[in-house]
Amino acid sequence: MKRAVFMFLCVLSAVAPRAAFAQSYQQYNDGLVAVTAKKVLESDQRVAFDVCAQLMRQEDVGPLHIRLNLWKAAGGFLRQLSSVLQPEIGTPVCQRIQVPQETEHFGRWEVAGFHFLREYAPHRAGRLDSAS
Repeated sequence: MKRAVFMFLCVLSAVAPRAAFAQSYQQYNDGLVAVTAKKVLESDQRVAFDVCAQLMRQEDVGPLHIRLNLWKAAGGFLRQLSSVLQPEIGTPVCQRIQVPQETEHFGRWEVAGFHFLREYAPHRAGRLDSAS
């Protein structure tokens, strides 16, 4: 139990300073892959995030595993959503990820950051900790 509380506090202390940078839109481009995350409200007022990836040059990177970290300052909540995209050159490939209904009514979710991992080039993983 003590270990679980300690781990929670470590995660919270690592993420809380970044909450000031949370936004509805973030992007990352390392010259090989461009990744964006944008908050959208669907017609039924549900909260979702459009995650898009695009290859900037011809190179096989395989599936792109994306973890989207969401922050809700009103309650100090942290939530992580995942997506797997197969980016193409010149054309953004997007996926809409809905915030689970049981958590979306507690306030406004914003993007605190996201991480992605390339299957064929894991040493070139990308990370975005704050807005750009």
